[in-house]
Amino acid sequence: MLNEPAIGKTFFGREAILRTLNKRVNALKVGYRQNVALTGQMLSGKTSILYQFLYSLNDTHIIPVYIEIVEETFAAFADKFIATLLYNYLISSGRDAKNDLKHLLSSSEPLIPHTTYAIKKIKNDLSKKRNDDAYRKLLNLTSILKEETGKSCVVILDEFHNLEFFKVKKPYLHFGKIIMIQKDTMYIVSSSQKSTIKKILSEKLALLYGNFEIIEVTGFDSKTAQAFLKEKLQNIQIPEGYSEYIIDFTDGNPFYIDVISKKIVEIANSRKLLSIDRETLTEAFSELLYNASGTINQYFTNNILNLLEKGLREDFLDLLIALAHGFNKSADMAKWFNKKNKSGFTNRLSKLIQLDMIYKSGVFYEIQDKVFKFWLKTVYHKKRSALVDDVIKMCDDFKREVSDDISAYLAESQKNISERLTDLFLSFNGETVEIERKIRKLPRFVKIEAREYGKSADLLMYQGDDKYWVYEVCREKIDEFVVSELIERCYPLREKISKKIFIPLGGIETNALLLAKEKKVWVWDLQNVNRLLRFYKKHNIVYR
Repeated sequence: MLNEPAIGKTFFGREAILRTLNKRVNALKVGYRQNVALTGQMLSGKTSILYQFLYSLNDTHIIPVYIEIVEETFAAFADKFIATLLYNYLISSGRDAKNDLKHLLSSSEPLIPHTTYAIKKIKNDLSKKRNDDAYRKLLNLTSILKEETGKSCVVILDEFHNLEFFKVKKPYLHFGKIIMIQKDTMYIVSSSQKSTIKKILSEKLALLYGNFEIIEVTGFDSKTAQAFLKEKLQNIQIPEGYSEYIIDFTDGNPFYIDVISKKIVEIANSRKLLSIDRETLTEAFSELLYNASGTINQYFTNNILNLLEKGLREDFLDLLIALAHGFNKSADMAKWFNKKNKSGFTNRLSKLIQLDMIYKSGVFYEIQDKVFKFWLKTVYHKKRSALVDDVIKMCDDFKREVSDDISAYLAESQKNISERLTDLFLSFNGETVEIERKIRKLPRFVKIEAREYGKSADLLMYQGDDKYWVYEVCREKIDEFVVSELIERCYPLREKISKKIFIPLGGIETNALLLAKEKKVWVWDLQNVNRLLRFYKKHNIVYR
């Protein structure tokens, strides 16, 4: 494991997700079961959330069973499942429990004879290589325990997609059949392969798809990321704009913020600095991303070796490097490779999407991980294509690129949000993108007019032919009154307005969102806006 899960005092944020998990557990206790699926890219913090959930679960009526599914034998997985179930049952009953399966069985047998008898049958099946029978009986154990003790189980299967590595026929089909009738056990599954787990839930567990609430774990929002960074930097000061740059660079990913801040503190302490300067920041990036021994460099290098097949690795990397340089549409990729045939990229792009290294939105393809994208462009590609391996010069060049990126971000951040959005909207040229799970066409605007309304602003986007879109940019939380006010302002020009769109930088109340949908007003949150900015090669808006 690259980093240890954060638990207790080291855990930060994620209150909404933890509230949802606790709400589902409370519902289970009164007879309503809702399973949950956590998905998100690697190092987004899913395992830390699960550990914190377990850490805070102080309820003797609930038996948690947490298993990280790795590539091992099914027998090893079954032993872990059984041992975890018995261990947590004994703890919940105020009994002594040791990390030894024989001890756990002997201690549990007088208390739960039916459950231990079922375990012996599973062990017998395993000894005779009857894995399919053992698998079904294993999943049914929690129901036997519930019937015998009255205690419900919450089964957490981390990296759920790895079930396919066991020598069990149709593991997801049997899993689905068992949990359809198993109303007394709640399942929380997680996976760092977003596309894979969504496919498993929607295809292999199609009958249960609505029974899983899917929660995507992304980077911290701007406010949480700011607080997290400040805590990690301890008493070291950071100039205005630099903390926002780090949040933009990392996309709020807690792992990257953590390792970057630790390196900054290390450098600052060694130089006896009370405040960060640009040199400190570029040095930290150099040690982490450029140096071969750097934590982030090693992580990306290992990912490439592990995820991409050796024979096809170079072709995939060529495509990733093209995306890292901003060639993010099929026509652009054809220019990068000097090829007229765009269809030649399709299979490779599909494979990279399956691996969750990239994603597709309308006509755009984008690398999932912003830090990985920067590393590909400024480190991997430069080293791979260099004719002369001048280590010192190449390291200096990398630091210069980091410094230039900081300057570009700071220059953008000096503009007000309406100005930055105007620059974005003027980049539209008829492309299609996916926003809120729907494909939208972004027209070419010929002129944009801004109108200020207190702490809000309307942007009138002229398409020509006397038609335009209206964008309302709100810096504070939107309520029903704000929605009604926009609709009223637009009413006299209703024949000319093609679309009305809210950009709620401060969030939107539930009733206001429902009203907006009823009145056919689109709502684009900051995450959607920042995704558009990425497609058009612009920096994120980091809004406090």
